[in-house]
Parts: sequence; C-alpha cells; structure tokens
Amino acid sequence: MLKPSNTKIEQKAINALESVIDAHMTMDYEFNTHDKEIFWDGYIYLYRKSDGNQSKRDFEGRVPVQIKGHCDNGQRYINKQKIHYAVSLEDLKAYATEKGVLYFQIFMNDGHTQIFYSSLYPSKIADYLEEAKKRHNEKNINIPFIKLEKDPAVLYIVAKQFNEEALKQGSAYNPLVQDRIRKEDFDKITSINLSVIGAKNPYEALLRLSTGDVCIYGTTKDDKYPRPIEWQDESIFYIEEDIHQDISVNGKIYYHHYSVFSGSEGEKVLKLSPNLTINLEKHRIELQYKAVTSLKEIYTDASFLLHINDNKAFSIAGHILPMNATLKQEFHEKLRFQIDLYELLEKIGFNLSTAWSQLTDQQFLQLKNLVQVYYNCFSNQYKEIYYKYLWSFDGKNIPIIIQKNDNSVELLNGVYTEKLAVFMRDDDSDEIGYRMPLFFNIDVNVLSNLYFYDYNLLREQINNCDINSKSKHQLNNCVLHLINVFDLNNDLNFLDLAEYLLRKLDYPKNDSCFLLNSMQIKKRRGLFCSDDIEILKSIEDDDKRIQFGKYVLLEDKTTALELFDQFSKCDKDYYKTLPIYRLYSQLE
Repeated sequence: MLKPSNTKIEQKAINALESVIDAHMTMDYEFNTHDKEIFWDGYIYLYRKSDGNQSKRDFEGRVPVQIKGHCDNGQRYINKQKIHYAVSLEDLKAYATEKGVLYFQIFMNDGHTQIFYSSLYPSKIADYLEEAKKRHNEKNINIPFIKLEKDPAVLYIVAKQFNEEALKQGSAYNPLVQDRIRKEDFDKITSINLSVIGAKNPYEALLRLSTGDVCIYGTTKDDKYPRPIEWQDESIFYIEEDIHQDISVNGKIYYHHYSVFSGSEGEKVLKLSPNLTINLEKHRIELQYKAVTSLKEIYTDASFLLHINDNKAFSIAGHILPMNATLKQEFHEKLRFQIDLYELLEKIGFNLSTAWSQLTDQQFLQLKNLVQVYYNCFSNQYKEIYYKYLWSFDGKNIPIIIQKNDNSVELLNGVYTEKLAVFMRDDDSDEIGYRMPLFFNIDVNVLSNLYFYDYNLLREQINNCDINSKSKHQLNNCVLHLINVFDLNNDLNFLDLAEYLLRKLDYPKNDSCFLLNSMQIKKRRGLFCSDDIEILKSIEDDDKRIQFGKYVLLEDKTTALELFDQFSKCDKDYYKTLPIYRLYSQLE
C-alpha cells in the first residue's frame, strides 16, 4: 500500500479539522500549510453570536493551534479514547512564550479520520517542561491527547475553555504561572475554584476536569489571589452530590436523601450513611457495609439490608433496582443482632452514646449479654411472668424487668417504666392498695449507681403515689431511702427529692419524725444552724428511737450510744440500714 506524501497527510488533517469548524456558526479559522510558520499552524477564531455574522464587534478571541497528521494503517491510535504522543520540548518552550497552544493529533486510515487534542495552556506547559527536566528528557515528552467527539459544539467548548485559561495566565513565564501551587503543597490549599464552560451538571464538569481542559485554581493561607494548581496526568477526580430522593423497599422508606460519589473513570457510589454504600457497577450492584456510627443509624441500615434480602429489590425515587444476591447466614445474624439490640435499648430507655466503632471489647460483651438474656427468655426454663435482671454497662446499673406473655418477651426499665407500678397492700381492703414510687423498689446500692438519671421522672413518681394515713409511714421510709442514696453517691438531687416527698407527706411541723428527717437533710446540706439545735433540744418525745436520732443530730455521741445499746439486736440491725446511723457512725 502506497503511503501518501507528508504534504497530503498534513492537508487531509487540516481539512478534517476545518470541516468540524465549518459546521459551527461561532468559529472560524486561519491555518497555514507547508509549515509556513515554525511552531504554530494558525488560529481558531471565536465569536459571540451564532448567526454567522463574524464581525469585529462579536470577536471573542483567537486560539493558537498546532496540527499534526498521521497515517494509522495499523490502527494503533485511531480507535482509542485517549492516547499518548511525543511532543518536542523545543516546541513546548516556544508555546510557553505566548498563550500556549491547542494541539491536535489527527489520524487517518482507509477514509476514516479521528481527531485527538490536548489543551496546552501556559501552566500546563510549565508543568510538562518542569517534569521533562526532572526526567532529564532532552528532546520530547509524552503528552496525553483526548479523542474529540464528532460534534462541532464540543470543539467550540474546548477552544473557548482554552482561551479562558490562556487569558487568565498570559504565558508560562508570567509570575502567576511561575508561582503555581505544586503538588507537595496541596495540603496547604484552603480553597479552590474553577470555571467549566459548557458543563450542564456537576458530572459533566467532572469529566471535563479529567481531560485536562480545565485548570483548577487554589489559594493557601496568605494568598491574595488564586494560583493555578499543578496538573498531573492520569488524575482521577471525584465529586459528591447530595440527592434528596426517597430510597425504599416494598413501599417502606428508609432514606429521604443520600450522597452520590461520581468518579471521572465512571465510578458511581451511593452513600446512604457512613455505614452503608452501594456501588453501581455496569453489570451488578454491590453493597458495602461496615458499622461505625451510632446504633440508631446502624439500625436503619441493618433493617434496610434485611428488607432487601427478603424482597430482592429496592427503589430509588420509585425506580426499582433488582438485588438477586442472598445475604450470608453469618452476616444475616450480625444484622439481626444489631436490630434486636437497638430495639431492646429503646425499650429500656438506654441511649448508647458511644459510636459502634469506638466500643471496647468489654462494652461489646456487655451489650451482647443483654441480647442473649433476651434470647434466653424464649426458652422453656423461663416460665414466670416477671423477672428482675440487673444489667451493668461501664460499671453502672440498669435495672430491668422482664415481662413474658405466651410467646412474647418485653424488657422494661426497672426504674423509669410507665407500664408497671408498685403498690403497698392494704390489709383492710380487697382493693389493689396504695401506689408507691417505682424507684422505692430498687435497692439503694443499685439506685445510687445508675447509668443515667431522669430526676423529672423520679419526681413524677412521687407526684403519682397515693398519700394517706395508711401509706404515710411507708412513704416516710421512701424519704429515708432517698437519703441513703445520697449518702452513697453524694448527688444532691436525691436530697431534693427526699425533701420534696417529706413535705408532700404533710406532717405537722412539730412532729418529731418530720423534724428529725428535715434536720438530717439540712445536716447533709451543711445548712444546720443554732436555731435547729434549739428546735432539737425542745423535742420531748419518750420514744427511744426518736431520742436516738435527736442526740445523733446534736452530736452527743455518749447519750446516743447509751440509747443505741438499749435497742434489741433486731432494732440495731434495722437502724444500721437507716441514714441516721451513718451520721451516728461519723460521730467522734
């Protein structure tokens, strides 16, 4: 096969580019033939109006071009989307002195022609010259060229983008270009900006970035103006978009919005949460799940995955995407555990504030133990209706009441649940009795070390209790119960609750029992004064128990000891459980 002369090859290449430009109303050209100019082959002229009236008034700019034609009989280049081709360093140095060049490599084979281009604006040329110097290249450097679509509008956008970048930068020797941000300083960049001509959406802008047509400008801390950022061939760019669309399974909506990560190589990943992403590949959909966030987010993700597993599909904005894969049994059990754990913690009012990825081995084991207790309740060995279970997390107590009915099991918070109540039996009546605060049923050692406290709910339990002549004595014991809790944890809120309940009992102000309990609360607050001493001295109750409390508060250890020695062993053991005994034991 005869090879055309270089002159004919060059002319065919020029004709191919001219035919694209002729099809666009806002472009014109002036190309030289036979290498009349050493470095440039001419210009593409850009105009503002699309009516074909290419007047001086509508002139927008001219783009310097270089055109190289090649025969590609072996089809080494012509069918590719992107090629690398050697460019003379002498040529690049010449282009560097002006606006750069829009460089075309045009390949021909059996009547078929394909145009490739590279936008060599000044900062990009400076990068290539610097790279060639580092590699000790003496003559050429390989530069990527992008396949030009057979659409004149695309060439117009490429040429106009080049013109915009060239006008901003001037030449490769302009201080702005010489002071461009190098890759070793990328971590110092505080902001970036870019202008992408002709992009209809962020993804189109991303693709344009990957071609190298668009220069990214950045600023660092002390910059007064944006500087070009060093271009690196084969860079992959990503963008993230927030999409407000519903993602559902069989009509149940799990997410109202999500993020889409798109890559310039065609990657597309949906980020439903920090735990769950969906990789949308060409021939399959891949789910990637790793629990790292709060249990609440994990619960949504795990529920979504199990629902997909059952329905084999999910929907995005009503568009159904099939999912034919079945979850492995081990992974299925893991998701089921996370769902059950969240639901159990919700039932007992427990907020797991620690992120899943930050849980210690011990914390995870404690959570696992709770779920296992729940699972065990379904076995035949648990036949009663109610059970008490003291769960511990991080060394703190969470009292739990387990309620079992037929095949259902429910876990309730033993301190705060509103589904259960405690009543004091009335022996004189067949009625249910008198309501007591639920926390009164909790041992002081447990109550003093709860994982969390809701003082409003504790106060509400006091408000809801039945106060009358029959319940007053037991509720007075509840006052002592609250004081005992304070003695163990020094939480003043329990003295507030004790005082609140004591006042609601509405004892006469000169009642000995009321006075002693009021005084021991004041003693603990550090508010005990000389007036209180006189009030105590005025108490003339003959009851040894009252007298004992009186002299403990008066800090008369000798008299208090004499009285205590008169108690029976049973009374002594009982008094050792009361808060007055703690004050007695502290007397010197």
